[in-house]
Amino acid sequence: MQIKVLIIGLFIRSFCLLAQTETDIQLAQHYYLNGEFDKASVYYEKLYEADPSRVNFSRYIDCLNNIKDTKSAEKIYKKQISFNPNDVSLKIQLYSFYKEKEQNEKAKKVRTEISKKEFFEIREIQDVLSNLLSINELEWAEEVIDKSKKNFKFYPYELWYAQLFLAKGNKINALNNYLQALAKAPDLKEKIQTEISSVFDFSQESEELTLVKNSFLSASQKDPTNTQYTEMLVWFFLQSKNFKAAYQQVSALEKRIKGSGEYLISFANTCAENQEYEFSKEALKEVVSLNLAQKDEARRILLNVMFTQLTNDRSFSKAEIDNMVEQYEQFIESPVGNRSGLETLVLEYAEVLAFYAGKPAKAKSFLETRLNANGLTDMQRAKIKMKLADACVVLDSIWDASLLYMQINEAFKFEPIGNEAKFKNARVFYFDGEFEYAQSQLDVLKQSTSKFISNDAMQLSLLILENYGLDSNYEAMSAFAKTDLYLMQHRYPEAFQTMDSIQIKFPQSVLNDDLLFLRGKAFLQQGNWENAALYFKQLISTYPSELLADDAIFELANVQRVHLNDSQEALNNYLKIIDVYPGSIHADDARTWIRKMRGDKIPE
Repeated sequence: MQIKVLIIGLFIRSFCLLAQTETDIQLAQHYYLNGEFDKASVYYEKLYEADPSRVNFSRYIDCLNNIKDTKSAEKIYKKQISFNPNDVSLKIQLYSFYKEKEQNEKAKKVRTEISKKEFFEIREIQDVLSNLLSINELEWAEEVIDKSKKNFKFYPYELWYAQLFLAKGNKINALNNYLQALAKAPDLKEKIQTEISSVFDFSQESEELTLVKNSFLSASQKDPTNTQYTEMLVWFFLQSKNFKAAYQQVSALEKRIKGSGEYLISFANTCAENQEYEFSKEALKEVVSLNLAQKDEARRILLNVMFTQLTNDRSFSKAEIDNMVEQYEQFIESPVGNRSGLETLVLEYAEVLAFYAGKPAKAKSFLETRLNANGLTDMQRAKIKMKLADACVVLDSIWDASLLYMQINEAFKFEPIGNEAKFKNARVFYFDGEFEYAQSQLDVLKQSTSKFISNDAMQLSLLILENYGLDSNYEAMSAFAKTDLYLMQHRYPEAFQTMDSIQIKFPQSVLNDDLLFLRGKAFLQQGNWENAALYFKQLISTYPSELLADDAIFELANVQRVHLNDSQEALNNYLKIIDVYPGSIHADDARTWIRKMRGDKIPE
């Protein structure tokens, strides 16, 4: 019984002590954050005595320094060092403390003690350097590097000198040391690139940037066998958006080392990501023309780049599209076509046929044959079936398309492709004027986990809700849906003719803002960026409070950013979405582009 009482007593005492400690922590933090250091020091003293952790020590010392209790601060420094006698960083803090208090003899004594120490661990010397640089002890930091580098013969100690030169404001010497470090440790390339890009502004030409380029060139010329230097030079040109100079270096490197085409392909991918399609294609064609080992991969990527350029820029001539079709056919039919990535090319080829080459029937026939090919996964067949359904829509066989969409949705109810098929099927009913049924399907899709599908479903649902309901609107709405179908089929003359007829027949229609948006969309599809921008601007100025106003602003901003080279106006319009239409479905994307255009670091 006595033991039980004792245990209960100990438990209650421990609980009370824990509760008191939590209270002390809360009060200490409260006073500290409010700048009431005299009151905070009382609690941090108790906390430090109970637990001399680094956090409690740092807060307690900060309080003592702020209330100018030099004697107590010195005592606590020495006490903490006695707990951690090998902590050089802690001793450097004490040295800095003495220097600030102008106790130079004591500071000199601490420095002498530290200077006797030999360093054999990378992390330890890095901590020492960081602490010395933070208190602007540059000369001492250099002495530490000079003395310690003999213990790190195979380590790129030039990284330490680079940090020292940056602290001195000598960025070019820092860069040269980074390059020397790279020669010893090629695996540090990405780390060094990150360091360099944080120091130099690559966005505009400057005398400093010329010196940077010269440093890269000099390093490359001094050691032409070291591909790392050439890679860094290529990286520099890419950061500066000088794709022509980068291409020249990559091409020369590939030839010098008798490479497989890897460097040219990597360069081509970077160019494509930056929408520099011509340089990308040129590099890939070089891999093919030189008959390098990766020529087949280059052919595959070249087709993908051409497809991306076609669907983004919409500026290919008929001859260019016909040439693209021919290259697709040669690759798909060749033995090397039986490899990973082929099915993506199959879908791209069918899309080019159906939507750009004016050959939807050929696309349909090709996809039907491909659907029966051996070795396809269920997902690959579903994707082919989806593209086949799209081709049926272009051919005006919308109910054949609907059947295919329903089959995909049934087989993949809980997959993104199933939701996409469900949306496209709802759109078929919308095209045919079955607005109630289309709306019922869209209501389900608005809850989709796929942002792309839920946004599209929301847009179409709002269009139907806003413009359909009264008998007098049905004819106008049906004609509008037909126009939407024409645009999907790329039948632009019929689309514009129908839009004109709606405006003539229904001049007071609530569809007028939708028609402006549709006209802008039609010009977007044709790559006529100026006219697209004009219609989006007209919608914004005439109908600023309508549902499509934020959509028009977002589309206008995208056109200005990508095609009209008007970054400032694009940025202004992205900001307008956040300020004027904070509830817009485009708000998140607008914020992302604002951060990118301002140069903010985007989290992975």
